[in-house]
Amino acid sequence: MSPQAAAVAHEHRIGMLDTMRGIAVLGILLMNITGFGLPYAYDNPTVWGANSATDLAVWRVMALFFEGTMRGLFTLLFGASALLFLQRHASRAGDLRPADLYFRRTLWLIVFGLLNGYVLLWSGDVLFYYGFAGLVLFVFRDLSPRRLLILAAVLMCLQTAISAGEWLDFHETQALAQAANERRAAGEPLADGDQEAIDAYAALQAEFQPARENLEAYVAKVRESYASAFAVLRGDTWFMQSVFFFRHGIVECFGMMLLGMALLKWGVLTGGSSTRTYLAMIVVGYTMGLIVNAAEIRELEAGGFSPEALMNALLTYDLGRIPMTLGHLGLIAIICRTPWLANASRVLADVGQMALTNYLTQSLLCLLIFTGAGLAWYGQLARHELYYIVVAIWVVQLIWSPLWLRHFRYGPAEWLWRSLTYWRLQPMRRAAASTAPVSAT
Repeated sequence: MSPQAAAVAHEHRIGMLDTMRGIAVLGILLMNITGFGLPYAYDNPTVWGANSATDLAVWRVMALFFEGTMRGLFTLLFGASALLFLQRHASRAGDLRPADLYFRRTLWLIVFGLLNGYVLLWSGDVLFYYGFAGLVLFVFRDLSPRRLLILAAVLMCLQTAISAGEWLDFHETQALAQAANERRAAGEPLADGDQEAIDAYAALQAEFQPARENLEAYVAKVRESYASAFAVLRGDTWFMQSVFFFRHGIVECFGMMLLGMALLKWGVLTGGSSTRTYLAMIVVGYTMGLIVNAAEIRELEAGGFSPEALMNALLTYDLGRIPMTLGHLGLIAIICRTPWLANASRVLADVGQMALTNYLTQSLLCLLIFTGAGLAWYGQLARHELYYIVVAIWVVQLIWSPLWLRHFRYGPAEWLWRSLTYWRLQPMRRAAASTAPVSAT
């Protein structure tokens, strides 16, 4: 590719996709901050982080509007970006290796995920998931949007079926343990398997509500030093990138990525749909999502965030999360079409153009804020106080992204990812674009 063609290809970005990506990468911190700053309190606000009316109100807002939705938006946008990468390279004369580039690009994303999990100590990393799920997307690149949508729906139903299986296993274990405890309370000898059932149920309860002394020891280790934080957090990362990944992560990611590919082919993600379509997404998505999410909140609060209530809420999780995600998508599309919000859209697009850098920067900043590698604020803030940190990080990223892109063509992480993908250093400064070749992604 000639230098001039490369420069044109790089400038051919889709503004709405970048804006969506910017909102998603900022929004995902709304939920991740709880994992960064509090021990095992993501789903249950009573575990740690105070239990004031303000803290519960913050939890309600996040659970109602944002739980799983920013991750969902981020994931379907990755599926769209993967397809866009393949389409752009397949259409270029002389570029005969889109598959090689795609798989190299995707494998390096797995490496970024491992670094995020084990160096920046973020156990909730999604890059590892996206890398593995992305390897399979290549097979489905030429499917029609209708078939992609059907496959996505099947996978989403499978995810709900997996959750239903876990719900049944939980209640079976609970019933066996209760029966065994009743026999023991009545002075009867325990039958074969009774003690195992009691122990299994106790272990499940400990997962949902860890003992206070265990939580305090965990918090102390995270705050002590980087080395001690690594010693405890690496186990969480291993669990999330192995057991949880194969139980839930791969199916969820793959389903949302296929949905993103379908929406890209239909033009929904590029602004090609009508305003009426986007308004319908808002109305239908928010109506379904808010009804389901509100019911889950009532269930959890009425049940005192017990293991039973948490498991019951899991059954309808995707029924609320996915419609809300599509509602957010429709709202962002309307924002992108609103002239007086054009400046805000451009700033958010700059954040989205540097999504990988900003995502990893969030992990780095939270490492320095919460662990013993820096301020050691882990477990020291109330839930609502964590959002002061969120706003501060947002301000930094909203300011620095446009400033950086004024002088450079890529964010630092994007530049590294591209250089590793094409196996040659890409021109970084904008002034170099007219004299040095580069391949756009």
